[in-house]
Amino acid sequence: MQSVEAFYDQLSSRYTELISRCVPRYEEIFFNVFYYLPEDLRSKQILDLGCGTGNLTAAALQHFPDADIYALDLSAEILNECRTRFAANPNIYYHQQDFSNLNFEDESFDLIISSIAIHHIVDEEKAKLYHKLRQMLKPGGVFVFADQTRGINEEIYQKHITRWKEEALKLGSTEADWALWMDHQNAHDYHTPVGWHLKQLETAGFSEVDVIWKNIMWAVVWARK
Repeated sequence: MQSVEAFYDQLSSRYTELISRCVPRYEEIFFNVFYYLPEDLRSKQILDLGCGTGNLTAAALQHFPDADIYALDLSAEILNECRTRFAANPNIYYHQQDFSNLNFEDESFDLIISSIAIHHIVDEEKAKLYHKLRQMLKPGGVFVFADQTRGINEEIYQKHITRWKEEALKLGSTEADWALWMDHQNAHDYHTPVGWHLKQLETAGFSEVDVIWKNIMWAVVWARK
């Protein structure tokens, strides 16, 4: 079975093209990640968790051009794409790390962001990750992430998948593109209901949690320390 790292190494040069054809309202997801940030948040130190080819990093730079951004991903090839993309920016730092072994000090970040990445780890690891991320945030810091989620029951979940395929084909995905994503999903994705994420974030000690946007199976979840 191909690993998650190998899958994204292989797709690194085509990732943005493929994801834009696969995820409905992709740019709207990014808009909502930043729109709901508190007005009093000082976003000087930002962690992009599972940065991919840097699409969310680029959006962060539009909002916070002077911030130090730490772009983290498991895939070396994906990180190389980021390095090339942001070669002129000296305030982006690259980290090849697994989510289960984050090597940052407590209270290092004002803001932690993530896009369509956390579903690659099993629920037990997600819960541990939320505890770790809270420790890594400064007091008052925010963790906001966009991800694929599961329906509360199998019927809803399967209808999500059906609608997702319909929307992906409208965006220009081919049957071959769809088969690629489904093969990857069946091997490596662990979708979890939105309510589960909220409960785990509360258990991790976040003082406020919310779902601020949702479309089909994609949700943007917000949590403040």
